[in-house]
Amino acid sequence: MLSRTLPTQVAHHIRERILSGELAPGDRVIETELADEFEVSRHTLRSALQTLTHEGLLEQSQFKSTHVARPTARDVFETYTLRNTLEAMACRLAAERVAAGAGTATVDAAVARMQAAGDTTTMKAADFDFHTAVVELAGHARLSEHYRMLHGRTRLYLNLTATVGYEHDEIAAKHAELADAIRAGDAALAERLGGAHNTADGERLVALLGEA
Repeated sequence: MLSRTLPTQVAHHIRERILSGELAPGDRVIETELADEFEVSRHTLRSALQTLTHEGLLEQSQFKSTHVARPTARDVFETYTLRNTLEAMACRLAAERVAAGAGTATVDAAVARMQAAGDTTTMKAADFDFHTAVVELAGHARLSEHYRMLHGRTRLYLNLTATVGYEHDEIAAKHAELADAIRAGDAALAERLGGAHNTADGERLVALLGEA
């Protein structure tokens, strides 16, 4: 399928299969089959799988088998609380930059897509793009670097939240309120809203997975 590919390209294709649900939690990843499919060496494939393991999307057992990770209540708790911390900082910095003259076109475009979304897949994509746009607007390289490390877990988290009380209108309104605070240059309000908007969904998921 792929020739002369880099491990990052292979990782991208496998990541998309996991995040789309084509590869479900607990599914085994068989190296020989994927290496043949992508027409890459076992070394290249293993490098890609190591990347996805580092991102928390795969788990490798002591018996050398690799499976798609099954998110636990602890995984969800750590993801949403870390996101809250990073996004609170990003929202504050973004609002401060807007107050100094920066524009909010990409943030506003993501909100518009959320408000117009007619299905959950579109809503999840716009939700992810909104937060990516806010982090970029913050203009903080180290923050962006750490947030990128959470991309896979964030998209997986959005997939999970979409199964628990995922109300489109409510989500769009919550993000519009946050965008308004950033656009107004209200750093304190943006920080407060950015640091709390994941909490309700996160707590519901933690409770659900804890019961399981």
